[in-house]
Amino acid sequence: MNTDYCQTTAQNGVIGDAPSVYGCCVSHIEAFLLEQKARGLSPHSLRAQRSDLEKLATHAKGQNWSDWAVKPRVLQRFALELGERGLDPASRSRILSTTRTFYSWMFNTERITNNPASGLKNPKQPKRLPAVLNEAESEKLLLGDGSDGFAAIRAQCAFEFLYACGLRVSELTCLDFQDVDMKDRIIRVWGKGEKVRLVPYHAAAAEILEKYLDCRSKFLASKRLPPSPAIFINQRGGRLTPTSIRNFLSDICEKAGIRAKISPHALRHSFATHLLNRGMDLRAIQELLGHSSLSTTQRYTHLNLEELARAYDKAHPRAKKP
Repeated sequence: MNTDYCQTTAQNGVIGDAPSVYGCCVSHIEAFLLEQKARGLSPHSLRAQRSDLEKLATHAKGQNWSDWAVKPRVLQRFALELGERGLDPASRSRILSTTRTFYSWMFNTERITNNPASGLKNPKQPKRLPAVLNEAESEKLLLGDGSDGFAAIRAQCAFEFLYACGLRVSELTCLDFQDVDMKDRIIRVWGKGEKVRLVPYHAAAAEILEKYLDCRSKFLASKRLPPSPAIFINQRGGRLTPTSIRNFLSDICEKAGIRAKISPHALRHSFATHLLNRGMDLRAIQELLGHSSLSTTQRYTHLNLEELARAYDKAHPRAKKP
C-alpha cells in the first residue's frame, strides 16, 4: 500500500476513519492503479482514474459502505449523485467508465464475488463535433505574433507541429531529439498506451523547427542551463508541460483575434479535417492520428458533411424556399 497516498487521502477526507473502509478503499484503489500503470496507461489517464476513484471513495464514505461488495442499486445511487452535482455527461461517463473498469478488475482478481457495476450505464451525451479552425484561422495562428524571442519562436514551433502532424499536446511535449529525423522529416510519436507511430512533417515545419532549435541552443547557453533531451523546454531548461502549451495558445488566440476556447486539441482536429477536405484517404488519416479504430476517425467525415450541407443550402436555388 502507498503510505503517502493513504495519508493524503485520509487528510482530504476521502477515506473514512473505520479500518474496514480505510483499508478497503486505499489498498484496492492503489493495487488497481499500480496494475494499470504496469499495463502502460499514460500518466494523464492514471491521474484521471485516480481522481475518478477518489470521487467513488468519497461517496462510499458518505454512504457508510463497509466494503466494495455492494448491490447494483447502490452504484446507481452513485451515478445519480454525479448528475445531481451538476457534472456534465462527458465527465460522468468517464467516472462511471473508470468505476466499471475498477469493479471488473476486483471481480476478475477475486476481491469480490459479484460485479455490481456490470449494468452501470453512461448518461446520454449530445452529439458534438470537434471544434476546428478553418484554414484561414490556422494560417493566422501559425504566423505568430511577429516576435523573434525564445518564447515566441517556441510557441510558433509548437503550434506548427500540432497542426503539421496532428499531435496530441501530450505527444508534443514528450518529443525528444532521438524521436526526430530531421533528414527525412519524420517524427516518432509515443501515443496512448505506449503505441508508437511515425508521422512526416512538411518543409515549413522543418524551417520553423530549425529556427527554434537555434534559438533554444542560444537560450540554454545564455542561462547556463544543462542540455535536455526534450525538444520543447521551459524557462528553467526542463520539459515543457501541456498546461503551458494551452496557456500559450490562449494568449496567441486572443492577440490574433481568433475565437475563444480553442484548445491545442483543436489543431489536431483541424489537421484531420483539412486533410479530409483536400481529399486524403480516411485510413491514411487514421494512421497519422494513431486511432485504433476507424470509427473514431470517421467523425471527421460527419464534420465534412455538415460543411457540405451548409454549402449546399447556400448554393442551391431552391434550398431557401419554404
